[in-house]
Amino acid sequence: MFDASSKKRLLAVLVACFAVQTVLVYGDEPTGRLDEAAVRGRRIFHRGSCQVCHQLYGQGGFLGPDLTNAASRVDDTRLASLLTSGSGQMPAFHLSDAEIADVRAFLRAIDRTDLGRGQLRLGAPGDADTPFERLGEAARELGVPPTASVGLDAMAGRVCGVCHVPFRTSTVNAPDLTSVVERLAEAELRSVLTTGRPEKGMPPPAPAFRAEEMDGVVAWLQWLNVNRAELLARTEAGRGRPRIDWSRLSWWEYR
Repeated sequence: MFDASSKKRLLAVLVACFAVQTVLVYGDEPTGRLDEAAVRGRRIFHRGSCQVCHQLYGQGGFLGPDLTNAASRVDDTRLASLLTSGSGQMPAFHLSDAEIADVRAFLRAIDRTDLGRGQLRLGAPGDADTPFERLGEAARELGVPPTASVGLDAMAGRVCGVCHVPFRTSTVNAPDLTSVVERLAEAELRSVLTTGRPEKGMPPPAPAFRAEEMDGVVAWLQWLNVNRAELLARTEAGRGRPRIDWSRLSWWEYR
């Protein structure tokens, strides 16, 4: 079909196309360069093999939470505690104050809303993607009282859903919070919500609950227990979502 000279010309065209594509893909000027502190923080991040457990923009391990937007949700005190003493399955790295500042600079540089968020879009925006979010959605449909709603929002604004899973003990052995009021008296519950349970890997909530948030969380956990069966039925039914059309999924799209 092709003579030898035609094959050579075709090969030359293909090589040229590959060269042009390489220039276009890799020749863009990098944006958002890291400053010196953030570069040092990135080195510490890699030295500790943090990417084995954590993700940045959806890339990395799945044992720990995605850290892409950690700078927006973890305050300086909590970050320092995590990087010094660890938490649960996260080991203690005993970083110095200077090293903690560098890691903080790196996380702040990564947390850019113009680049997106680190969770792959596997459904329509606004879908409840986690068990904790599905529970909140079901609670609002059922009519959660205003005081308990304050507690729902207070817990959603922290990282409680990283360890705790509704209606069962999680893979990191965090207990089911929908039945916690059956195991703890209110005074003990408030103590745990204030100081955590470090001996069992639960750190103090960060940031700490304000007085009205504390009352709301207690009311929310009590309401959860009373309405546990109905909420379980609603969240189970909510799992029957339409299947994803993988052929239409943009693999590099983040929200």
